[in-house]
Amino acid sequence: MRPAELDLDLLAPEACPGIRILPVVHERIELAAVVRAALDQLDPAAVAVELPTTLTEAALGAVRRLPRISLILSEEPGEPALVWVVAPGDPLVEALRWALERDRPVTCVDPDLPYGERHEDPVPDPWSIWRLGAERYLELVTAAAGAGEPSAADRRREAGMAFHLREAAERAADGPLLALVGAAHAPRLAGLLNGSLAHPLARVRRSRVELRHLHPKSLTGLLQDAPLAHAMWERLRGGEPPTVVEPTPLEQTLSRRVSVIRFGLRVIAGQGGEDEAERRRRLLDYACLEGTLLGPGGPAPDRGALGRVVWRVGSGSYREQTGEATAAWQRRLFFDYARRCARVQGQLVAGLYEWTVAARGVGDDNLAWELFDAARTYPWQEEQAEIETARIDGDELDLGTRKVRFRRGFMRVKRRPVPVRERPRPENPEEWLAGFDSAGICSYPPEDLVIEDYGRFLQAKAISVLSLENRRVEPFTASLLDGVDLRETLRNVHEERIYVEERGRVPGGAGSVVVIFDADPEAERFPFAMTWLGEHDQESDMAFYSTPPGGQVVGPGIMRATYGAFMLTSPRGRLADVWTDPDYRFAHRRAEVLVMAAVDYSVEKHVVHVAPAAPPERLRRYAAAQKKRLQHIPLAALSPVTLKKIRVLHVLAGHDKRAVAPDYVW
Repeated sequence: MRPAELDLDLLAPEACPGIRILPVVHERIELAAVVRAALDQLDPAAVAVELPTTLTEAALGAVRRLPRISLILSEEPGEPALVWVVAPGDPLVEALRWALERDRPVTCVDPDLPYGERHEDPVPDPWSIWRLGAERYLELVTAAAGAGEPSAADRRREAGMAFHLREAAERAADGPLLALVGAAHAPRLAGLLNGSLAHPLARVRRSRVELRHLHPKSLTGLLQDAPLAHAMWERLRGGEPPTVVEPTPLEQTLSRRVSVIRFGLRVIAGQGGEDEAERRRRLLDYACLEGTLLGPGGPAPDRGALGRVVWRVGSGSYREQTGEATAAWQRRLFFDYARRCARVQGQLVAGLYEWTVAARGVGDDNLAWELFDAARTYPWQEEQAEIETARIDGDELDLGTRKVRFRRGFMRVKRRPVPVRERPRPENPEEWLAGFDSAGICSYPPEDLVIEDYGRFLQAKAISVLSLENRRVEPFTASLLDGVDLRETLRNVHEERIYVEERGRVPGGAGSVVVIFDADPEAERFPFAMTWLGEHDQESDMAFYSTPPGGQVVGPGIMRATYGAFMLTSPRGRLADVWTDPDYRFAHRRAEVLVMAAVDYSVEKHVVHVAPAAPPERLRRYAAAQKKRLQHIPLAALSPVTLKKIRVLHVLAGHDKRAVAPDYVW
């Protein structure tokens, strides 16, 4: 299908002979695509942009560095700092880049005047360009942004821009000049070009203008759109051809594993080096394949479809690392939550912030991290470059002892920082595998505390359920028994009587606890089985089966696994290896081994059984033969957030790894 042509008379009308003005919205991917199409169609002799005249050389230098993203900053005593992120998806950057590629004259026309105002212009989501059309969208934006009365500072700036535009048009005598300015300035600027103009009294040079390479971890805090959207535009505009020649399976695109094998261990968690860079490029290829639409000048990033790409890649990586698959209801709720969050903020489609928050809402922090990590893909941005690197975090730019705030265009306050915790990444994955020289293994104490507390909670819940089964309610006569039953009293309020309850007395307490997440009858998903003893009197003995810890190395001597099921029993030091015990050779599956062991080792009458389904009758008879009882609690009756928290297991190769484990456990 051939892209439709733009109506340049509506989109960029001629303000005066030789000058056309194209209104834009700063820092948005959709406007970059429109600008590229307008430039290709009009083919102007010169280009002018709304940038300070004193930043011309720095701006051109930053554009020549693309696709590497740069930061231009300048500070003058007593004035707010000027800060501009030069990214490929900015419409002004695209105009400068187009002109340099064709050796056309470029002019920065914004006079460098002291300017400390911030505008909150009512700009609709640029994604509506693909529904309304660029002409209609910019017409609405221009009318809305320019409706108010301009300030004196804006009037001085616009008069200076008109003067510089007229000068630039006189130098470009062999063709039209296309000027790109903010939508709020466009109508007033067109009126000024037809009147008398004077040279603005503005600064002609700055004492300090610096060009810095932006650290890749700073992209998410400074770019309006997700870094992946900028990477897609860089690829689609022809900045770099696709790197994948052969079809790539989606599993290979999702995979975060590095082929470093030693003692059967595999390092994960997004390692650096060529493998990670190749994964990022494959992810970008997949995004360009699934997340594009036909814009006015050709393929362009579709931020609406990009959300589906990020979800598929992020949820796939989450499944690979945690062993937990996302359900259909989570996918549906994710998109609904992200859409509603975007609408509240006046946007039509969600972005990086909404994706991250929605993923954490329907899953957990690990799912949110995977989506965030996929969305921040920008393969060309390395940590080191030929110029100094600037790393910026949060909503402020910190340069030594000085801090400068952002505002629109140059000084923009980032109002919605994405809450993330970086995961450690080794420069050489072999360094992590070198930590497995210890002869023994041990658990991670903070996780032991969590699972022991949860075991006590399940014991209390089981006793509470039994108590409710023996509960008795009767009208109040002479004794309040165990208290007033408000529910029954309100239900029978017409009787004008008070009902009291007597809680059932449960003989004996709750002992061993069995939690079965997945029965896994063929031992395919959770093949690793182990028994270990508590280290002190506050810990229980434990038997479990899980995913292979050696498949997920997350730190030096630190392995990560996911429980399929586990059994806790106390006091400690009594549990034999249940997996080799001949008494359990008649069990039909490993989950039954844990239940039988829980019955055998329980010192209390009641054994807590947590699973998706109730235990079979043969296990109930097995417990009854020992004068014990299995008290079933449905897995669905418990908090899924808490279950995900206790389902993660970290195995350390030696007690010495406990000192460094907090930096790597996630």
